[in-house]
Amino acid sequence: MTGARPTAGDRAPAFVLPDTGGADVRLDPAAHAATVVVFTSGGCPFALAWHDRIQDVARSYAGRDVLVLQVVSNDATDHPEDAPEALRRRVTAGELAGPLLHDTEQSAARAYGATATPEVFVVDRAGLIRYHGAPDGDHDDPAQDAAWLRAALDDVLAGREVARPVSSPAGCSIKWRVELLWWSGCPTHDRAADLLRAALADLGRADVRVVEREVRTREEAARLAFPGSPTFAVGRRDLYPVDAPPALTCRVYDRGDGRSSPLPDPAGLATRLADALARPWDLPHWVDPRPPARADSPS
Repeated sequence: MTGARPTAGDRAPAFVLPDTGGADVRLDPAAHAATVVVFTSGGCPFALAWHDRIQDVARSYAGRDVLVLQVVSNDATDHPEDAPEALRRRVTAGELAGPLLHDTEQSAARAYGATATPEVFVVDRAGLIRYHGAPDGDHDDPAQDAAWLRAALDDVLAGREVARPVSSPAGCSIKWRVELLWWSGCPTHDRAADLLRAALADLGRADVRVVEREVRTREEAARLAFPGSPTFAVGRRDLYPVDAPPALTCRVYDRGDGRSSPLPDPAGLATRLADALARPWDLPHWVDPRPPARADSPS
């Protein structure tokens, strides 16, 4: 995804995700005058601070044919508040105005290039992103009432250009994991795992969980779109996408010095990881929308 995060003016990536009852929910922009996609979480203080404002938007705009889809993409290993049972409890308790979707594979967050909880996308009936960013300018001021999100919706519903199409996402970082997919027929698994963990350590990203997944059958390779061993993926997206059929085979990587190798160049891997795992404050041109005196910071 390097350099290609969707934002205002781009087509919204499609997704189908389960709600807390197990029913699949499809993003279908044509079915509504506007759709709001909000990446959120159950433990981030920023997401919790903006939570009621987003529910108010969902309720007050429902009669104007606006659907709000709230998506939890965090890896729940160290964040049980974002595990399936916790999500079901929140829905049962009436905390959500509309569907709460579980992005277990982190594929929706990756497709949207999301970095924060919360992070908001307003999608029009044509499927174009018309607003991307924070709900409003200050999580700690309920009087702001998701003003940026509301203004964007009002513009879309009135058929106008959105006056403020982009703001800086503000909140906690999405809690990512990286998958290392490997096949026992290649001898590179251990070295690939060491390379991956060293790259994350050099980036200061000890918060990112590594999942090593052995691919054993051709059927599994096809299901995972596995082009060979080793494969490094975030949100089910190969960090080194190739036009190759799924196969139980060994991969070849082109390194920066022109050589071919069974493992990628460490610097190149670090660059791709940094892009895929970016936090809001890692992005170029990020502007902290909070008042300068505010001392708290996202994590």
